[in-house]
Amino acid sequence: MRGWASCSSAHSFPHRATFQAEMQLLVFAQTPPPVHGQSLMVQTLLAGLPKAVPDLKVFHVNPRLSRDARDVGRWRVGKMVLVLGCCLRALALRTRHGPMNLYYVPAPGRRAPLYRDWVVMLICRVFFRRLILHWHGIGLGAWLDERATAPERWLTRRLLGRADLAIVLAPELVADAQALSPRKVAIVRNGIEDPGTEPALTRAPADPTQILFIGLCTPAKGLFDTLTAVAVANRRVEGAFRLLVAGSFANARDEEAFHSQAAALGTGVVQFLGFADDSSKHALLAKADVFCFPTTHPHEGQPLSLIEALAHDLPIITTRWRAIPGMLPTGHVWFVDPARPDQIADALIACRNSAPRNGDRRRHFLAHFTRERHLTQFAAALAMTK
Repeated sequence: MRGWASCSSAHSFPHRATFQAEMQLLVFAQTPPPVHGQSLMVQTLLAGLPKAVPDLKVFHVNPRLSRDARDVGRWRVGKMVLVLGCCLRALALRTRHGPMNLYYVPAPGRRAPLYRDWVVMLICRVFFRRLILHWHGIGLGAWLDERATAPERWLTRRLLGRADLAIVLAPELVADAQALSPRKVAIVRNGIEDPGTEPALTRAPADPTQILFIGLCTPAKGLFDTLTAVAVANRRVEGAFRLLVAGSFANARDEEAFHSQAAALGTGVVQFLGFADDSSKHALLAKADVFCFPTTHPHEGQPLSLIEALAHDLPIITTRWRAIPGMLPTGHVWFVDPARPDQIADALIACRNSAPRNGDRRRHFLAHFTRERHLTQFAAALAMTK
């Protein structure tokens, strides 16, 4: 390892002189649908990087392997056929346009997507100048040490090891990338387009506090702990809390359990809105009083939902999970332990009784997590491969 560098200090797009010769990049990564943090950030990259780096030509192969949230990370024979087709398209672009670098988002610690990565690397890596791995899903390093077989460890390190550049989302996540001994590591925070500001709604003291959960509707993301916490908090302060949920379910079992538990809380306490597009999502964030996201998802990196909550200056209840504490300011943020609905209930009541929000979270967003800063940091990281 030659060490790692943070690209967080750059404040403007690099000048044309940063790249002494024209550079070509093949982005082999999925864009929406389905909508999740990784696919949205790839979409941001494809739209913004050519403007951020004028001397860069960007090509895209979209391995749209998952049909929806329930299909993400699952094995299907059809997926392998699609992977092979994408590899052929990647090689065709390389042949037609000449030498280029390969950008790829590796799998977290799950066998099916990891085996997909083996196939892509086996077919494609040798034909590209440099390999750039962008670590959105977390956990492969620990999985290799604790659960992988010896042949799986050997193949993974052989095919994905010693990348020319590994891009990670935060300093706390560097170790995951280092498990595959990349030559260079850069830290590039996620970033979103600034939704702008709307005047915060003034809630009358007797009105219910509006809690918002946005994300994949699974136990690991904290949805069911949030439901239980709402029940506990409403027993302590009768009728004080309402929960809005926006997202998709990963399986029918979780969906059935959610609706059953929500119904038990009483009429009007929980409202499920399904998938929310950008305009609906920002409208929900603008009207909410607190954002609750007590995640312990094993592959969580730097959740876009928390960044969106920061952009709207929302108070936040979440966990000290992976890189989350380091991405948040201190004021109007409550951390809870995993699987502790009682602590979430305490935080909800504390939030309801706290002073009005003062803009600190939005200022933190503007300083660290805008789309422009993300592209600037990514361009600076890309310059490290020259």
